[in-house]
Amino acid sequence: MWQVRECKCGQEKGSVLIVSLVMLLLLSLIGVAGIQTTVMQDRMAANLLDKELAFQAAEAALREGEESLESGVPISFPDSAGLYRIGADNRPDWPADLSDTGGGVTAYGGSFPGVSAQPRYYIEQIDTIPAPGCDLSSYCEPVYYRITAAGVGGSDNATAVITTVYRTR
Repeated sequence: MWQVRECKCGQEKGSVLIVSLVMLLLLSLIGVAGIQTTVMQDRMAANLLDKELAFQAAEAALREGEESLESGVPISFPDSAGLYRIGADNRPDWPADLSDTGGGVTAYGGSFPGVSAQPRYYIEQIDTIPAPGCDLSSYCEPVYYRITAAGVGGSDNATAVITTVYRTR
């Protein structure tokens, strides 16, 4: 009933071990590639979030600048900090140098959480465009202003500078 088989131990060369080690190496390479892809996508998502945070901070400062003009143009315009004539030499040189404050900039009045620096803005008076109904023979109050705002994200590497032209009512 029982059969005894002869052992052929001397003829085995260990090919199963080699095949399984190659398969393990291939699976390890696939796993490492998957981890690298995941890490790269995580970094891209973090950078996008940082960029969006900088843009939203600049947008908040821009809206505050518009609200300040809506409430009335300051009497000391353009002699106050953050208020300039268009193309003035002492205005900040954004976006070339965000640390440039020129003759002074206006800091965002609220608190913008999650940013490395609070947003700032400055306003320029555009007096080359006459107000509607104004004839050029008399002095007319300009009604157009350019507002430039700068925001920084969670790190100093993410910055946004946006500009708008605003017309008072």
